Amino acid sequence: MLTLRDDVAFIDGTPFDAAAVKANIERAMTLEGSTQKGALARVAGVEVVDAHTARINLSGPGGNLPALLSGTTGSMISPAAFDNPDLDQNPVGSGMARLAEYIPGQVTRYDRNPDYWDPGAAKAAHYEIFVQTSAPTRLTMLQTGQAELTYLDPSQAEQAAAAGLNTAPSKSLSIMSLYMNTGKPPFDDIRVRQAMQHAVDREAIVEGLFFGIGEPVAQYMPPDYWAYNPAVTPDDPAFRYDPERARQLLAEAGHPDGVDFEMLVPSLDDHRAVAEALVPMLAEVGLRASTRVVESPTTGVTFYGRQEGNAFPGMGAPFQDPTTVYQASLPGQYANPWNTSSPEFQQAWMDALAGSSREARLEAMHRMVEEEKKILKSFPLHAHVPPSAWTDRAVFPEGYRPAYAPTFRGVGVTGDSR
Repeated sequence: MLTLRDDVAFIDGTPFDAAAVKANIERAMTLEGSTQKGALARVAGVEVVDAHTARINLSGPGGNLPALLSGTTGSMISPAAFDNPDLDQNPVGSGMARLAEYIPGQVTRYDRNPDYWDPGAAKAAHYEIFVQTSAPTRLTMLQTGQAELTYLDPSQAEQAAAAGLNTAPSKSLSIMSLYMNTGKPPFDDIRVRQAMQHAVDREAIVEGLFFGIGEPVAQYMPPDYWAYNPAVTPDDPAFRYDPERARQLLAEAGHPDGVDFEMLVPSLDDHRAVAEALVPMLAEVGLRASTRVVESPTTGVTFYGRQEGNAFPGMGAPFQDPTTVYQASLPGQYANPWNTSSPEFQQAWMDALAGSSREARLEAMHRMVEEEKKILKSFPLHAHVPPSAWTDRAVFPEGYRPAYAPTFRGVGVTGDSR
């Protein structure tokens, strides 16, 4: 049951009510190409109880639904704008800021929504979010007053502090991982995928590339996360750095002299650095990678859509519920066009949806993590915790911790609270 506020409207004036919730969820369930169909697969329908109460009826377990609705799955659009031809460029939501300008690949500008139900949420009159893949340029933008908040390369933390900027570890659920195309040689053979994992020295990547900022992991959750499985660690013999075991597995897979493959490299500084470190590590055991740089936003389409390349290093997006990040190992997913999965994993994933509390779901969560390691269509490298940096002009709400993928609720700058 969802109880809605009675003082919220979309920016076009359409009321945010139970009918709007029903329309949005049902649209996400049925729209061709919807990215939320999987998240809502166990929703049977939405019932309007009254103007500000909606009931979501389920056809299966939905322990993840409250968390999902707090993120993209629960993002609401004005029903009056559903058919707008420019909806992807001109969103019609109900948030604290309105889109003012969008220049793809460069900058997105927002103005405060004067009709937002919580006037204190938008502390700034204007917001600018720049797309900048160069870490040195991001730091320069802070030093020259072009920006107030960013994340840095770990090597820049001391430089930023010396320049008088504020720094702190970012709040992050992002995991750097190595993804493999399991639908074609050589990674259609799990022994080659296992060899790949044994060939990677996670600790060396964290210490050498990220100055010790971050932590090696063997699962898609950081160690301080509630669902983390303490039995699945990067020093486990089944997952650890072991070049000799990697060579043995390659020989068992019919590649005693090694194998060649193409690694796509997203055009971001940290991804390039990881790829540069991986190539010699992998070559040491006979996994010879040629590299091709691709524009970062196109990586998913290139790898999963057109199925180019054999592998790529990538950063997992922040998630609302652990089942979301593990959903990629279910059949029928965009990030699993090869349907690489197992009945045991699928059952564990479904079991992890049952229960209305974290405690009730934890055993199945741990089992889900363990079963995924047996599939190994990808594997984690480290929990990514880059430093954030900000100027003295930035104003944060009490208890705010800058995040790798930050929220700006209550965030402002001095001199811009008009």
